[in-house]
Amino acid sequence: MWLIFLPAFLVEPALRHASAGAWTAYIAAAAAFVVVYVHAQRAGGRPLVIAVLVPLAFGLGFSPANTGAYIFFTYAASSAAKIERSGEAAAWIVAITAIGLLVAFGINAPLYFWLGHGVFTPLIGAVNLHFAQVGRANAKVRAANAEIEHLAAVAERERIARDLHDVLGHTLSLIVLKAELASKLADRDPARAVKEIRDVESVSRAALKEVREAIRGYRPTLDDELARARTLLDTARIDATIDATIERQELKVRDGVEEVLALALREAVTNVVRHSGASRSTIRAWREAVGGGGRVVLEVADDGRGTRRPEGAGLRGMRERVEAVDGCLTSSLIEGAGTRLTVAIPLVVAPMMGEWRAERRVPA
Repeated sequence: MWLIFLPAFLVEPALRHASAGAWTAYIAAAAAFVVVYVHAQRAGGRPLVIAVLVPLAFGLGFSPANTGAYIFFTYAASSAAKIERSGEAAAWIVAITAIGLLVAFGINAPLYFWLGHGVFTPLIGAVNLHFAQVGRANAKVRAANAEIEHLAAVAERERIARDLHDVLGHTLSLIVLKAELASKLADRDPARAVKEIRDVESVSRAALKEVREAIRGYRPTLDDELARARTLLDTARIDATIDATIERQELKVRDGVEEVLALALREAVTNVVRHSGASRSTIRAWREAVGGGGRVVLEVADDGRGTRRPEGAGLRGMRERVEAVDGCLTSSLIEGAGTRLTVAIPLVVAPMMGEWRAERRVPA
């Protein structure tokens, strides 16, 4: 895109009707510069220094005959700004600007040379230096986040291995011993063998329960998803207002409720970021005293463009998970602009589920 300024190099030769030989030199220089510049922008590293020296040489060489060559000093400063060490990059920009000004003084350059070089070269160099520093900082943050995620995954695998070993190691050993004992007693003492087999069944059921409880520890929690939601919305530059008044002990009243709420929140926030085009989003979670044991309600609203398009796979999967725990999900357009998604899940399963089904409709 920045090559759009390169034709400035050819304006003066066109105005003074330069000779064919001069045009050949100018066009060849412009073509060589384009090749070096494009390669350096893609490759970085050492080619970047070449992208500084080549236009600097062209600026020095062509300026006495073509004052439009000041544009090469600007390109040199632009490339110098991307040198990895910011101090070195700043020194290059200052040096290039000083060299260009000396050239302008030496050839008694016209005013546009002084302005074009003296203003735009340091300005573009400084702007590119700033964005290069921001880009490197963002790259370091991404690399750090990737490393954190990797270490977290390794730690989680190790934790799973430890927990499963602690949960199943002793229990499976006990099951093997009792099964072997039952096999030996099958002919000599059938009654004792039956007792041992029943013990195996009891221990197996206990092990299954322990495994389920251990696995439940790896399911998403509402607190974790609320923190992730704030981070994601902040990253997307969407103002987030989060108001969650549910205590974790309330969610533990019924298995599966917290997991469903957490996954619903994850999907809803992802939709806000990807599809809504919103600038603000509000997340609320609270408990309502409805029915025998109350229910928990999660609401995610935004001021985006809102749409009545059919449900996608994510929203459909969310609805199925919510309905699997006898809850309900509603999505409605907000007057003016935006969307409000509401999830309500009962904390107690009533003997007559019809009571809850009659109350599934949540006001939008």
